[in-house]
Amino acid sequence: MKRITLIGAGFLGNALALGAASRGWSTTVVSRSDPFATQDADPGPGEIRLLSGDGVECLPQTLDQNVDAIVIAAGGRFPLHSVAAPAADAIETLSLVIGVCETVRSLSPSAKIIFLSSAGAVYSPGGELKCESDPGEPTSPYGVSRRVGEEYMEYYRRVHGLSTYSLRCVNIYGRLMSPARGQGVVSAAFSSALTGKPFTLHGDGQQTRDFIYVDDFVTATLGLLESGRDLPGTINVGTGMGHSIADVLDAVGAATGSAIATAPGPNAHTDTGNLAVDVSLLRSIIDFEPLDLDAGIKLMALKIAADDSRESL
Repeated sequence: MKRITLIGAGFLGNALALGAASRGWSTTVVSRSDPFATQDADPGPGEIRLLSGDGVECLPQTLDQNVDAIVIAAGGRFPLHSVAAPAADAIETLSLVIGVCETVRSLSPSAKIIFLSSAGAVYSPGGELKCESDPGEPTSPYGVSRRVGEEYMEYYRRVHGLSTYSLRCVNIYGRLMSPARGQGVVSAAFSSALTGKPFTLHGDGQQTRDFIYVDDFVTATLGLLESGRDLPGTINVGTGMGHSIADVLDAVGAATGSAIATAPGPNAHTDTGNLAVDVSLLRSIIDFEPLDLDAGIKLMALKIAADDSRESL
C-alpha cells in the first residue's frame, strides 16, 4: 500500500485524497480546516486520516521510512488576493515549501515531494504551447511566489539530493467554489448559470486558457507518483488545448440549459492572450488522455445536479 501525506484539504487536496483512497493508498491530510469534509468521505479500499494543524508543524507526525510522497497542495493567497498582499503571499507560500523540504531532509529524505505550481501564473500568454523549458514570466505576486517555490524545490533537489518535483497545473475545474477566491472560470460560469447573476467578463472573452477536469488532474498527479520512474523536476499538467472564456460560457450554458448573461469587468494584463501547455513530457511518462472541455463540463453539471438531488432528500 502506498503511503502519502497531503498538505491542504482544499479543492485539490480533497480530490487527491479521494483519488488516492480509491486506489487503495493510505493518505494523511494535514490542514487547519476541512472545507470539503475530507475526513467524513468514504475511503473505499484505502485510508484517509485528517490531522488538524499547521502543515510544517504537523508533518513530523506523518513521516516514517514508509512514506512514499508528500504533496504540497496549500500555501499562499489566491491570485486576486495576492495583489493586495504580496508579502503575505510570498511568506505563506515559501515558508511552507522550505519548511516541508527541511523536515523531509531531516526525517525522511527518501520521500518524494510534489509542489503544485501554476502554469497560468508562471508562464506568460503566447501563441505557442508552453513547454517546461520556457522561461517563467509571472505577472502577479501569486505567480512570482509559485515560480520562486519551484526554484527552492530545484535547490533542494540539486544541493541536498531530495526527490522534489513541481507540477505546473493549468486551470482545474470540477467543483463549485466561492467567487471570493478570485479564480475558477468554469465554477464562476456555473454559478452564473445556476443563479442568473451575470458573469463578470474581463477582456473580450476571446483569450484562451487550458482547462483540465479535476479527475484528470488527479490521474496525472497520482500516475506520476505511481510510475516508479526518475521524474523530471518540472512537469506540465494540462490538456494541451486552449479554449476561450466564450467557449466556457457556451459549454456551461449548453450543459445547464441556461443563457449566461455577462457584465464587463476591469481589464488586466493577465486577462489577455492565449495560454495552453505542452503535455508531451507528461505523456512520455504515463498514459494520459484527458477529457475535452465539453465532456468535462457535462460531467461537472451532472455531479452538481446529483448533489442538489441528495441535498433535497
